Amino acid sequence: MLSGGELRKRYSTDFVIYEADPPALYAESHELGRLTSLQFTPVFVFLDASGKKVLETRGFRNEREAKAIHEFVAKRHYLKTELREFLAAYPQ
Repeated sequence: MLSGGELRKRYSTDFVIYEADPPALYAESHELGRLTSLQFTPVFVFLDASGKKVLETRGFRNEREAKAIHEFVAKRHYLKTELREFLAAYPQ
């Protein structure tokens, strides 16, 4: 599995990365508290350029999934397919 440094290196090529405290530490009224429906980390929330949430995930089960999710969001596949379908078709 990828380490935190490897994930940062991979994802920082296409995304602005912001590390926050666990969601449970924010008040419900706080913007970061409202951003996710999950209460524990790791939580990855991807926003488009307008700030709209396009994907929220609890992390990655393996390196293949980390690569697939990166491509899914970076190449905007979310506009035409569901993540579940994209992952099923993603090369091993």
